[in-house]
Amino acid sequence: MGEGREQWNLVWDEADAPVLLFVRGESAAPVYENKAAHALGVSVCGSDSSNGNGCCLLWASMSGEERQALAREAAEETHSTKPVLCLIGKAVYSAAFFSWRGEIVCTLQDVTGYYQENQRIINEAVLASQAKTNFLSEMSHDIRTPMNAIVGMTEIALKQQHLSGKVRECLKKIQIASGTMMELLNDVLDMSRIESGRVLLQMGPLEIADLLHEVLVVVRPLAKKKQIHFLVRTGVIDCERIVGDVIRLKQICNNLLSNAVKFTPEGGKVELYVEICRQRKAERKTADGSSAAGLTVLDTPLQMTLQVRDTGIGMSQEFLRKVFDPFEREQNSTVSGIQGTGLGMAITKNLTELMGGSISVDSRQGEGSCFTVRIPARATEEREDAHREAFCGKRVLVFDSSAQRGKAAEELLRELGMEADCVQSADDVVCAINDAMFAGRDYFAFLAAERDPGVELLSFLRSIRERMGSEFPMLLMSENDWSQIEYMYTSVGVDAFIPVPLFRSRLSSCLFAFTEAGRHSRQQEEQGMVRDFGGKRVLLVEDNELNREIAGEMLEEASIRVEMAVNGQEAVRMVERSAPYYYEMILMDIQMPVLNGLDAARAIRKLPREDVQQLPIIAMTANAFLEDVKNSLDAGMNAHLSKPLDMEQVFSCMEKYMRRPGK
Repeated sequence: MGEGREQWNLVWDEADAPVLLFVRGESAAPVYENKAAHALGVSVCGSDSSNGNGCCLLWASMSGEERQALAREAAEETHSTKPVLCLIGKAVYSAAFFSWRGEIVCTLQDVTGYYQENQRIINEAVLASQAKTNFLSEMSHDIRTPMNAIVGMTEIALKQQHLSGKVRECLKKIQIASGTMMELLNDVLDMSRIESGRVLLQMGPLEIADLLHEVLVVVRPLAKKKQIHFLVRTGVIDCERIVGDVIRLKQICNNLLSNAVKFTPEGGKVELYVEICRQRKAERKTADGSSAAGLTVLDTPLQMTLQVRDTGIGMSQEFLRKVFDPFEREQNSTVSGIQGTGLGMAITKNLTELMGGSISVDSRQGEGSCFTVRIPARATEEREDAHREAFCGKRVLVFDSSAQRGKAAEELLRELGMEADCVQSADDVVCAINDAMFAGRDYFAFLAAERDPGVELLSFLRSIRERMGSEFPMLLMSENDWSQIEYMYTSVGVDAFIPVPLFRSRLSSCLFAFTEAGRHSRQQEEQGMVRDFGGKRVLLVEDNELNREIAGEMLEEASIRVEMAVNGQEAVRMVERSAPYYYEMILMDIQMPVLNGLDAARAIRKLPREDVQQLPIIAMTANAFLEDVKNSLDAGMNAHLSKPLDMEQVFSCMEKYMRRPGK
């Protein structure tokens, strides 16, 4: 050991940096320290307590946590390229390890200045991020409040009679612009919340048909405006009803599709592919070990695949590496005139990963791009088809020039318990109707695809209506927005619209409406659509005068007696002075002067009266995040409605919580 120490002193004693030597496999503590290390130990301890017996003073002066970190790294077979930071006294040191003549050398470098500077930068970044998040949260409320007035006033205006076509068109464009404004606001807020880890998923049952068709209503007009051929394909759909966050899934689809349309020139092509399938085995083994044909469905979660392919301008390989980074946009002359925040793909990636999924992209400049999203999903409990009994024994005639699409429709009809005949030409339609009449087996309904190059469909449908009579259901299968073609087709006798691609749930509900049971059910629903709350009294608490006016007018149209308060304190006072069960419900804003809505709800619940414990209090606020909903419920409210208000949602909530007449 003495001979070794002489060599160590000769090599390391004059080094400027503190050095500790460990013997591999012999001890967890160092066996040597140089002069710089000893001096550092003296400065930490305040005195030289070494007795010359080889004790490492610096090691003894360290905390147990620092010693464990250094000993653990010294014991490793291969040393990390990243230095180990440790606190010695009031200074921060970086420890680096390497092998030397069978020993492990640990050198210490004072990095206190670097550490403090980096910590200062980190702290400033955290504070800046918090300030940004707080600012955006406040901005959300401040923008949503006037947006609520714009949306509400537009809705009231559209209900007025005798509007000119130009005025109605302007009002509808205001609605569209309001929606776009809210989308831009939500993008900025979403990115901020994702960065701060505050995005929470709102999982619930959703219908794939509803999700897809709501997305297509937005995207198809954009593609049509640019004369882009937009195609939707569906693969295996093992389950139409799954558990997921419908808002975030729509956001992912809209981001991918709007980008595809935006960066695809006129005459190009955009394709959306959707598949929801279980994991499957390609083959199964028989008892003798040979393969048997067929697929075995495993009891595993579903996987949703969304793929968006376009023939647009594509991306460079360099930009592909940062396409999912926030605020990144490829800077070239081709895209310089295209508007965007550069947040869409960053949000899409983060939301996909938050759902446990993955996203990939393949792109070539001048050839187009293909984004593929795979997200795990969970099936809800399968519901029995309540319409099967009403469909039993009914036959449907399907007219589609595409044999593949017609076959798919025929299979769905048979799954619903109906019989189906599929034909591909107008002549075959007439022959099928004639044959059915001669055989005494009339068709229940007629399904016609909108696009058929071999026939003038409007004239043909008019002739079918004249022959079959006014009670015969004729339905149009179309990928177009029904609102744009409704007048044209209803004028020739079409009764209803079924969006393409076809889903069993949508097909079932549309056909059920024309059965005897369906007509009876529709009559009951129409009677319930007339909103009449019979003079129930509601306290509306809202500090914004315009919002009070809008909400009050809409509530009064439903035969509701409305009393108003301008802040939470006034609301508490009005409830306190009222007779028991005087109010049937309170609609409460959150951010108000004097006393906010959360504190007002708590104060009302604490009043020494039995009725206030049963009194429904509904948050009606621009605070739209999931934690805002939780705060409302924790304050004693029954539900949380976000602005801009959807009055149908408001009325549905009132029907759920308000006492019925006579109760």
